[in-house]
Amino acid sequence: MPADTRRTKRDRLAARRAAEAAARARAERRRRTVLGGAVAAVLVVVAVVVAIVVQSQRTATPDDAATPAGTVDGGTAVEVGAADAPVTLDVYEDFQCPVCASFEAEAGGTIQQLVDDGEVVVRYRPMAFLDRASSTGYSTRALNAAAVVLDRAGPEAFTRFHELLFAEQPAEGTAGLDDDRLVELAARAGATGDDVAEGIRDREFEDWTATVTDAASRAGITGTPTVLVDGVALDPGQLTAEGLAAAVAAAG
Repeated sequence: MPADTRRTKRDRLAARRAAEAAARARAERRRRTVLGGAVAAVLVVVAVVVAIVVQSQRTATPDDAATPAGTVDGGTAVEVGAADAPVTLDVYEDFQCPVCASFEAEAGGTIQQLVDDGEVVVRYRPMAFLDRASSTGYSTRALNAAAVVLDRAGPEAFTRFHELLFAEQPAEGTAGLDDDRLVELAARAGATGDDVAEGIRDREFEDWTATVTDAASRAGITGTPTVLVDGVALDPGQLTAEGLAAAVAAAG
């Protein structure tokens, strides 16, 4: 076979392979574009759904709703740590929120250490907007129980109860922990007595749970966890022990 013919075939083969490679590259770019758009769309849908759920909680709340002792900022927050600490950490969370439980597991120890070292004062700003994820309104029941613990035994007991609730967080779509279990956890946290059990079972602070959820919504909070360091919201990528510690160090 003449050399020119062999070169021509090689050239055609090379050209065909180059064209196929270019086609594959174009297809990959299209796939990535579609995938990126789909991910963005999912995030938008999630944000919209969360916003709708939160907004749906913004019903009129009684002005005379019983407020647990130990709250600050008009009864909307639970303050833990020295009030004169150089950095303020605001933590918005829902006891039924799986990402909140992950954040607690990841960064809860770091937060407590920062409090113990006097570097931060934490203002927990609990919400109850995930009742639809439970067949028994668990978000509200858990937050009411936390309010009872705070009212009867103070911020330290609240912090322990807070940790226990996230450690035993039920799966979404289930009934959640029953009232008897909430009473048991309250006792483990240091809140005991008949008045604790009664407050949990009778939903003593149920109106307050609606009040604080509404307050968070009015503050522009559309999802949990939302963490602010001296008023500046952390990006999702900063919601780790290291990210939180770095943000606090930068603020201080």
